[in-house]
Amino acid sequence: MRSLEHLITDFIAYREDGQRVALVTLIGNTGSSPRPLGSQMVVSECGRSVGYLTGGCAESVIVSEAVAAIEAQANRQIRLGLGSPYMDIQLPCGAGIDIYIDVTLCDETARQINSSLRHRTPVALDTCLETGKHQTVISHKQTVKNGVFRRWYLPRRRLLIMGKGTNTTALACLGTATDYEVDVLSPDRKTRDACSSEGIEAKTLTTPEMIDAVPLDAWTAAVLLFHEHDWEPAILKALLTSDCFYIGALGSRSTHEDRIRQLEGLGLGKEVDRIHGPVGLDIKAMTPTEIAISILAEITFAYRSENSLPSMVSSSSCSSHLSLIHI
Repeated sequence: MRSLEHLITDFIAYREDGQRVALVTLIGNTGSSPRPLGSQMVVSECGRSVGYLTGGCAESVIVSEAVAAIEAQANRQIRLGLGSPYMDIQLPCGAGIDIYIDVTLCDETARQINSSLRHRTPVALDTCLETGKHQTVISHKQTVKNGVFRRWYLPRRRLLIMGKGTNTTALACLGTATDYEVDVLSPDRKTRDACSSEGIEAKTLTTPEMIDAVPLDAWTAAVLLFHEHDWEPAILKALLTSDCFYIGALGSRSTHEDRIRQLEGLGLGKEVDRIHGPVGLDIKAMTPTEIAISILAEITFAYRSENSLPSMVSSSSCSSHLSLIHI
C-alpha cells in the first residue's frame, strides 16, 4: 500500500520518468474537510496522479487544474466547495477548501526532503504562496514568515514487534497493511517462518541485549508479545530509555503488575508508567487479528495524541490551522 503522507517519492519517480510535475497541497479550509491540512497530491503532465484531497468529490478538477498549471508553468491557487467558482462541486457539510498547485518545486529540494526522511529526520518545506520560492527547514522552532505555508514531512512510523506466536504474525501483517515500517524480532523459528510466508522479514532474537542495536526514535512503537515473560525486563529497561512514542506488553492485569514490580526492583521509577499493559484497547478481542486491531488502535491513538512532535502544517496565512496532526 502506498503511503498517502509521503508522496515526495512519487514526485521524484515522475520526474525521473521525464514528466513535468505539480505538487498539490491543501492549504486552507472552511468547515470540515475530508483530509487534514497539508494533505497532498502529485500530478504529472499526462494526468497521472497519486493521493487525494477530497475523497473523490473533486479530484478530476484538481488534476485538470494541475495539468493546466504545468502547461502554463505558473503556480496557482484554487478554491473548491463553499465560495468556489466551481458551482457544481459540493463538498461534504458545505465545506470549502483552498488548494495550492506548485509546478516550480525543483528536483534538488525534493531529493533533500526524501534524503531527510530516509535518515528518519523531520523536515519542512516552506513555500511562499506569492513568489513560489521554497526553503527546507529542520527546526520546528523557526518562525514561519508572512505569506509562507510550512508543510512538515515526518519519518514513516515504525512498528517494532518482539515476541512469538500468532499474535506476532497478525500484528506484523496489520502493521504492514497500514503502512508502518515493520521490524520483527522473534526467538521462535515457527513465528519467523509465518512472518516470512506473509512477505515480512523476521530476525532471530537471541538475547535481550539485541535491542541495544535496534534504532529507536520518536516515530517508533515497540510491542512485546511474549507468553514467557523472562525476555521482558532487559528489553523493557532499554526501551524505557529510548524516545519510542509507544511501548506495550502482552499479559493480564496481574501479569502487568508483576512486570512493574520487577522493573522497579531493577531501579526503574515513574518511567514504568509509559508501558501500556495489558497492551491494546479493551475491545473484548478474542482472536489474534482482533488483538492486533486493538493494539494498533492504541498505538494510533498514542501517536495522534503525542504533543512533542511538530504539527504537519503551520502557516501565517492559512484560513484554518491543523492542531498537532502527525504524519
